[in-house]
Amino acid sequence: MFTSFATIRLLPLAEATMLSYLAPVMLALLGWLLLAERLSAGRIGGVALGLAGGAAFSVPALAGTLPDASGLGVILGLLTALLTAGALIQVRRLTLMGESAGAIAFWFAIVAALGGLATFPWGWVWPGFTAGLLLIGTGLSGGIAHILMTLSFRHADAAALAPFEYLSVLWAVVLGLIFFGEVPGWALLLAGPLILTGAYVARPLAVRRTRSK
Repeated sequence: MFTSFATIRLLPLAEATMLSYLAPVMLALLGWLLLAERLSAGRIGGVALGLAGGAAFSVPALAGTLPDASGLGVILGLLTALLTAGALIQVRRLTLMGESAGAIAFWFAIVAALGGLATFPWGWVWPGFTAGLLLIGTGLSGGIAHILMTLSFRHADAAALAPFEYLSVLWAVVLGLIFFGEVPGWALLLAGPLILTGAYVARPLAVRRTRSK
């Protein structure tokens, strides 16, 4: 979560979101490596396109052709994607072991709260009224999203769910433009179609798993 918030601070919303949603690409690979989930030729093609899109955005930033903060923002964004994929693999394992969505979300919140509490010595600033409301809204939205995400893993494997994550890139472009006046840059316009095409190609024709009760 820390790397995700730091990425949003350093990069425009759409670009930060696009990088974080390279997680489904890594998730498909980790699902194949760690959970023995099937990785078809179509999904392999989708993964390749997604990685190409990530490279199209990352290389210019790391080479210094984009604003100064972009390089660090890209590094944190890629790290966010990797950590997110690892967390989702653990969620998948827990659901297969029979853990409920509510229990997983509860313990996630507890561990995240304790981790945040550990940063107290580095200087907290008490939020104002408006900021407090926004933080509460963010927490509630994130909690609901986490429960829904956990439930989705009960009905499909990790690679099957991966492409749907990319829809958030489109929402980020729209919301960033409306609320922050962030116009997508050339790097996003180049990388975005590659990532979205990869998501479409990786989309399974049908979920080939049935859950035994």
